[in-house]
Amino acid sequence: MAEHVGSRLHICHLTTAGGVEIIRWAKARGIDVTAEVTPHHLLLTDESARSYDPIFKVNPPLRTEKDVMALRHGLADGTIDIVATDHAPHPGESKECEWQEAAFGMLGLEHALSIVAATMVESGLMDWTGVQNRMSTAPARIGGYSDHGREVTVGAPAHLTVINPKASYRVDRDQLQSKSRNTPFHGMEFSARVIATFFHGEMVYSEGGKA
Repeated sequence: MAEHVGSRLHICHLTTAGGVEIIRWAKARGIDVTAEVTPHHLLLTDESARSYDPIFKVNPPLRTEKDVMALRHGLADGTIDIVATDHAPHPGESKECEWQEAAFGMLGLEHALSIVAATMVESGLMDWTGVQNRMSTAPARIGGYSDHGREVTVGAPAHLTVINPKASYRVDRDQLQSKSRNTPFHGMEFSARVIATFFHGEMVYSEGGKA
């Protein structure tokens, strides 16, 4: 339909190998389509959901290892344009219940960079320039935010994220910045993290808490 009417199309939450192939096919035809993937779909598989722990209940659902690898390669080669967190905080009672009664969704924002580093950089599929493109430049371009995702230049407004690519840490749900605790990454170890964020030149976050 997008091809027929000549419109722009953005696909949210791509999760399957088949979906990646469709986007690749559409782009090869010159269709103006962009796509995104979430951090949790780059890392977790449906094996986690087999426990029926509601912490892993998300929509779209977690997929197979084959799908996960296709998503990673699609992000690496540019078929998938950006990473979007689908950050979905929930109160404890929404997850501390039976699977069929539990809310869909999981926390995604706080560990997004760490997960992309683990799945893409440490695997050799992407370098840090690629991460910057998929998590900053391309999202700003697609969203139409001309003052974000730009090169760092003298006199430009400082919209910056400062990272330490070698800052190993273990996720502890009781130490999250979020008021919610519904993270599926509790106990996992990562080796890259955000240490500061600047917005319009003001430090709005620093490691360990708000500035």
